[in-house]
Amino acid sequence: MDTSTVLKTFIKRLTLKTLIAGAICAAVFYFFAQQYYFHFAPVVFLYFYLVSIIVFSILIKSHNLNTAKFSRRFLIVTMLKFLGSLIFAFLFMIFAREHMIPFLVIFIILYFLSLSQVVRDFLGFINQKK
Repeated sequence: MDTSTVLKTFIKRLTLKTLIAGAICAAVFYFFAQQYYFHFAPVVFLYFYLVSIIVFSILIKSHNLNTAKFSRRFLIVTMLKFLGSLIFAFLFMIFAREHMIPFLVIFIILYFLSLSQVVRDFLGFINQKK
């Protein structure tokens, strides 16, 4: 299986999971916590959607590297994702303090969901290659 097919499959799965998570989030806000809804919530979903695609594409394109180079690239990509997410969260908390708690709940859940999605699909890709 070539990398473009794997990336397309990943994007389809990620799109479906992002839409489901977004629908669940919207339902929670609509039925249980209307007072906590903030209009920036869809941007958080979009951020993690795009970052996951970028990270996954970098990883599958570098899977043929030797272990040392791949490990270095993996650590750099993971560190950049973490730092970028940290900057994104701090900027939001600076400019929209009144929505900090619901933002952080969504942000933390999506961060770990995107991390697990990328790792799970990448490991599946590696296992298929063997």
